[in-house]
Amino acid sequence: MKSAKSNTSRKRLLQAAAMLMMPVALTIFPSTAPTGNAQSSGIEFIFDVLPDTPPLSTSLTTGTTFYLQGKVYPFRTLNQADCTFNTSTPRQVGTWRAWGQVADDGRLVVNQSLKIDNVGGMIEIQGTTGVPLAGGDATPAIAGTRGAPFTGPSEVLAVTGGVGAYRALNGEAQVRGYCVQDPTIAFRYDRGFCLGIVEGKRK
Repeated sequence: MKSAKSNTSRKRLLQAAAMLMMPVALTIFPSTAPTGNAQSSGIEFIFDVLPDTPPLSTSLTTGTTFYLQGKVYPFRTLNQADCTFNTSTPRQVGTWRAWGQVADDGRLVVNQSLKIDNVGGMIEIQGTTGVPLAGGDATPAIAGTRGAPFTGPSEVLAVTGGVGAYRALNGEAQVRGYCVQDPTIAFRYDRGFCLGIVEGKRK
């Protein structure tokens, strides 16, 4: 009898502890991330980005330096078929900056920085463009069609860090161009695109 009471008491204590830990867990792993779609396990952020600087010329020689800048919006703000806005009042949530050098075969050696205003954080990305994401082939942007415009193909870069709300962030950045006419031509950040962050293991 005493053992049964002891087990019941133990169960109640564990249930109470679990209830107390729930708000803490929701604080550390929110079910929705600021400004992006997120998941509580392996938190992911995804944004739309629209460059506002002139596109990079395809005639730039290897080693030429460049700087690009644009605006960051919540995912699906941009129409993937024509790179226009899906709303008459798009909500900018940050600024995208990219700089680096022109590499071979249309590739770029690039650093990217996303400043997300409403959470007080920055995400840092770097790598060489043109590395394909497995299963990230180009697909028609308009359902029921087979030709242009397309989205993709998707490329991957490394997430090298973050500050503020994204402190110690690491993982993979997945870049997918919108309103693509020829998916065989290397993406040079000359149009709208989405940028997804897949978080790696924390150190």
